[in-house]
Amino acid sequence: MRLFETTMLFEPRTYDIDFAGVVSNQVYIRWLEDLRFEVIRRHFGWENFPRGVIPLLLRTEVDYLKALKLLERVEGRMWVSSFDNVRWTMEGEFLKLPSREPVVRARHIGVFYNIELSRPTKIPRDLRQALVGWKG
Repeated sequence: MRLFETTMLFEPRTYDIDFAGVVSNQVYIRWLEDLRFEVIRRHFGWENFPRGVIPLLLRTEVDYLKALKLLERVEGRMWVSSFDNVRWTMEGEFLKLPSREPVVRARHIGVFYNIELSRPTKIPRDLRQALVGWKG
């Protein structure tokens, strides 16, 4: 298992489909945000962040591999792939069910940001300990 790996099921709704009849690219961005939020909630807890410190997203890279249509389902997966004192990277993928064929691969790159100081800050100590001590 990958570091802090989290999975969720997604099924496109009619409002997720573009004029070509496939899931719009922007829907995957929303689903990636849902996954990133869930990784933090499940494995660390939003309540454990120091006051005024947030994970700030700097970059999202998405490779769209296959079209997904209405009534098709995917399993979304996201995990922490790397981190240092300030920066973190999460990678994710969406696998079509039941074949588990990759539909999208993605990467989030971000920093921890201190709102009060308006600058990046070190990864919160408790989260760093959780990352370093994670056994899977």
